[in-house]
Amino acid sequence: MSSIERAMDKIVAGTEPVIDSEVPAVPLSAPREALVVMPSTTPSVADVPVPPSPTPVVSEAAAIVPSPEEPTFSNNNFVNIDFARLAAGGFLTPDQPMTRQSEEYQHIKRRVLGNMTSGALNTNRPSNLILITSSVPSEGKTFTSVNLAISLAMEVDHTILVVDTDIMKRDLSRAFGVVDRKGLFDLLSSPNLRLEDLLVRTNMRNLVILPVGTKREGSTELLASMRMRELADQLARRYADRVVLFDSPPVLATTTASALAPLVGQVLLVAEAGSTKHETIREALQRLDRVTITGVILNKGKQAAAASYDYYGSYYYHSR
Repeated sequence: MSSIERAMDKIVAGTEPVIDSEVPAVPLSAPREALVVMPSTTPSVADVPVPPSPTPVVSEAAAIVPSPEEPTFSNNNFVNIDFARLAAGGFLTPDQPMTRQSEEYQHIKRRVLGNMTSGALNTNRPSNLILITSSVPSEGKTFTSVNLAISLAMEVDHTILVVDTDIMKRDLSRAFGVVDRKGLFDLLSSPNLRLEDLLVRTNMRNLVILPVGTKREGSTELLASMRMRELADQLARRYADRVVLFDSPPVLATTTASALAPLVGQVLLVAEAGSTKHETIREALQRLDRVTITGVILNKGKQAAAASYDYYGSYYYHSR
């Protein structure tokens, strides 16, 4: 049995769930794109309402106290993440009480961080570079990226750099309020720009953002360029404690994920339980056949785990 078939068997059969505990039902206000199953359909990232004059909400929690100026930044790029708006869209926020959703992401980030330990993965690619993608649109990929970034940023021993690579939709940049800033594709297309000039610090101490940028032409060619390879190497090696998340368009919608996947050590594939077809996931895995699929996140999936409760969402581990 091939590695793809083994992964598919886990997805279809619903075996070996990492998350399996009794929890209350998810609130009806939860978003359409979520790691856990949602009883109703509500707006996506792009549709979350933005107040005319938003007042950023800054918690007293230590995790979101602005940190002192760091030597890695040559300018004053900074954004106050509007956590009130994210919370309204059903996203995780660092000052919210423990929820089933936050527990889901605790499981995922522990596996991701565990994969970064020496010898955990059979690959020579940098395990601190992590690609998050899906087979097709609307499976919850960006929702997963934003929530995982926030969950990881609450760690004490790691800094998180989240990189938006979806030049067409820009949902991750929009969620964090940096959609109109120069970023990744400007950097790749202009030798005069430096990474330090484009990184955006946030009011969450350990979270840094590289926006998608403003240049649209030749995006796939830029991601497959030598400059992108050099950038990936720089991001992987510059800081030993840094985790880099790439939010990528779906595998079957563009070639972005296929271009980026060979540069990273971990690939997380988001699939919508009960909706994404078996053949669709198989085709996506085949397009990523030369990379290490370290996790499949079943999104919006509800399975009866016992007569008295359901479990929502699953995370499966698969290594080639």
